[in-house]
Amino acid sequence: MRLTEMSVMGFRTSVTTFRRPAGGLRWVIIPTIHMGHADYYWAIWQRLRSCQAVVAEIWDGPSSTGMAYANAMRLARQRASRDLVAQDIDYAALGVPIIFPDDYLAPDASPDRRMSRAERLNATVATPILALHMALTGDRDWLARTKLDIDDQTEVVRDAGDVKREDLLLGVLREIDTEFAAEDMEVAVVFGALHMPTVVRHLAGIGYRVVPPEQWLTAVGYDEPPYLRKPTLDGWMDW
Repeated sequence: MRLTEMSVMGFRTSVTTFRRPAGGLRWVIIPTIHMGHADYYWAIWQRLRSCQAVVAEIWDGPSSTGMAYANAMRLARQRASRDLVAQDIDYAALGVPIIFPDDYLAPDASPDRRMSRAERLNATVATPILALHMALTGDRDWLARTKLDIDDQTEVVRDAGDVKREDLLLGVLREIDTEFAAEDMEVAVVFGALHMPTVVRHLAGIGYRVVPPEQWLTAVGYDEPPYLRKPTLDGWMDW
């Protein structure tokens, strides 16, 4: 099954519900990207309002990774850079239990949910490096060339940290399933898209199946199709 999709219109991510044939607990699987349009994150937040709990990646605040990529795309004059923001989903405002399996990796969030000084420094350092990399590719389609088409069979190269985070995530899913499998409730899983093939395969392995229809959210939209882009000799510098 498709989890994310890159097309001439932009980048979309899915919202998929899983349930066992006998009913009970429903999992709402939402793969995310760390940068996108503000209304993309608003749409995710709105979908989460019907859930009784959320299992989320890291912490309740803006993403320094998303900030770095969004700013780098603007510096490199990438075609899809218009109106991008860093991932920012206000989980606390949902008023339901939020579980961060990998919270030990996160910097402390300030009371007003502003990014910590360390996170902001990371974004500041990473931005020019990413922008240079994008600029040296020679055109405005860095996002389109990035491997963002992900399905449940996608094999992702993971380092030790990724494996640890996914182990923690699956451990939380097992605990919730053990305790609440028979309950008529929804639990959302909001994690980076590259972690979701592991999650989907795990749910399928313990008897969960997709409940149609799937929903699709546009994270990054193009203001023009790729075939209309302006041809250049020097890539981003003369656009």
